[in-house]
Amino acid sequence: MKKTLSIFLFLTVFLNVYSQKAVYQLPVNSQTNITNPTFFYTLPKTAFKVDVVVTKTTNIKGLYADFAEKMLGITNYCTENSFSYQLKKIAVTPFTMPDETFQFVVELSSAQIQNNFLQSLYENNMVSNFNTASNLEQTQEDFLPDFFKNYADVILQQTYETYTETKIIDGVVTQVPVTQTKITTKSLAQQAQEAADFIEKIRNDRYAILSFSQEVTLEKDAFEYLVNQLNELEKKYLELFTGISVFEDIYETSVVYPDNQYEELLPLCSISPTAGFSTSMNKNNVHNYYLKCNTQTSTQQQQLFYETFATKSKSKPNAGYRIRTALPVFVSLVNGDKEEMLGVFSIYQFGLLQTLPAGLDTFEIEKWGFIY
Repeated sequence: MKKTLSIFLFLTVFLNVYSQKAVYQLPVNSQTNITNPTFFYTLPKTAFKVDVVVTKTTNIKGLYADFAEKMLGITNYCTENSFSYQLKKIAVTPFTMPDETFQFVVELSSAQIQNNFLQSLYENNMVSNFNTASNLEQTQEDFLPDFFKNYADVILQQTYETYTETKIIDGVVTQVPVTQTKITTKSLAQQAQEAADFIEKIRNDRYAILSFSQEVTLEKDAFEYLVNQLNELEKKYLELFTGISVFEDIYETSVVYPDNQYEELLPLCSISPTAGFSTSMNKNNVHNYYLKCNTQTSTQQQQLFYETFATKSKSKPNAGYRIRTALPVFVSLVNGDKEEMLGVFSIYQFGLLQTLPAGLDTFEIEKWGFIY
């Protein structure tokens, strides 16, 4: 009798110290009985931070555009202000975050309680790897050239009007010439003509330098400097007729979450030439961009193995930690019939959810999930 009682007490103490911990998926029903301390963890999932650079092109009509063809013979010039958008770059950065659809509560075993298991959990929590830093550098610049923006001509001019007056001088009727100075405002056509004349003068001066018509011989550096300065000056004045195109980079960021549909196209954004960037997909599919995820390792055979094994009469289902391993996935950018490879990324959603055996007190679950 005493021997039987001793064995019973030993088994009771042994099972209490090394009792299997319980793992429950949230939400837990009201019939679940939890008496020991607990902690919660969430399986990870992979998200993509998508950094998009869109180039906005603004075409600005020149001040003298209406006289470009008549005075300079230029036919290719900006006739009205307009703008357009075009994709310049897309960068995809994967990062890991908690998957709210897979949350679990774990009841600690006595061994874990004695070994301060919770302290090590929070020190090595997976959340320390959370990173969403952008790898696209943003800059802010003033793209409008100062000369084009600040150009101003003197619009007042002096005009001279000559006429004769009849005067009696020494009893003799005499016609006397009179000149009167007036201040008038130049018309836009007059201003344009002066700018066109100045362009012609620049071209003549440059020709004189290039043909060595001047009496003074220039050193190579001085020669190049003068020619470059004349070229730049001509360009600035020509822009008053032709107009200019201003290019500005616009930075947009969004976050998308792949799922486990292997060949599904994941909507990213729409970039319309007239409306620019939008997270809503455009009716015209040629403006839409998608991510295509193509797994390189199928979990179908693994899933079939677990299902077959579970049908065995002596099979006992596992009741421990749930984990999920990320799988390598080819990720490409799709736009219309064009597909561009972005890289190979490890995505947790494509991995198979596995249940481990119970009683793994030393298992480092903090490396497999977010502890909270």
